[in-house]
Amino acid sequence: MIQLPATFEIDSNQTVNVIIINFTDHPFKDGDVVRFASEHSQLQYWEENYSVVVLNANQFKFEDVPDEVFNPINITLTEVHGTTGSCTVALQSLRIPASVKLSPEFQSLEPSAEIELFKFTFDKNVNGQTIDPYYYHAGTNEINTNLVFNSITYVALPVKVTGFDKTTKGTMPRPKFEIANTDSAISALFILYNPIHAEVLRIKTCKKFLDAVNFTSGTNATADPTAIFEADDRWYVDRVVNENPQTVALELSGKIDMTNLRLPKRRFRESKVKI
Repeated sequence: MIQLPATFEIDSNQTVNVIIINFTDHPFKDGDVVRFASEHSQLQYWEENYSVVVLNANQFKFEDVPDEVFNPINITLTEVHGTTGSCTVALQSLRIPASVKLSPEFQSLEPSAEIELFKFTFDKNVNGQTIDPYYYHAGTNEINTNLVFNSITYVALPVKVTGFDKTTKGTMPRPKFEIANTDSAISALFILYNPIHAEVLRIKTCKKFLDAVNFTSGTNATADPTAIFEADDRWYVDRVVNENPQTVALELSGKIDMTNLRLPKRRFRESKVKI
């Protein structure tokens, strides 16, 4: 990790605290996560990973910097408004999320718990019937109660999902989706509606971004329905791998990789070229 020299300026005279970084011809872009560090006697306590907001070719800033952090001199960022000094910034290795608000979570020493949500959609043209989507979550991170995200309730169900990780080997992943078949409820559903090519939308976020109703206090200042790992993470049921009284297992695929998918044919016409 290469530390690059820069200078900083504290602007805590706004609705949010901001650290402005001066760096001539900086290489960063919006959403990059960088490690900020300074030996300044007061700012050294704000060493942390922050998400970049580019101002211009020579400046970027960190927004929503906490006013208070643990420090032995009990100083706040508001008290050092206008302070300038030298610092270093270092680009961190990270996954690229759909929302820049998730970037700091990847590098945090105590990240918020990851939450995995699913929306199961049947379409009349594909599955024979159009019905209300099913919303559920797999109980990751030992969260076994219903969750509300973006005002939608996701029911906690015994679901096991594997194989979503993408690689550079040239083949699309084919995730496995296994759900409890309690009282043969899933089997009965699939008798009524053909599940093949039904759409599964996967939504990954963090606990801190869930709606306020999920918390006993009834409030959550960090609730944000746009804070998701990957936009448009859609999959489709390719086949039923296994079905028994205990579970039903489905294999998913990307749209381009579905069985019997017809792609437009390319037509080639011979042409005679005179030289």
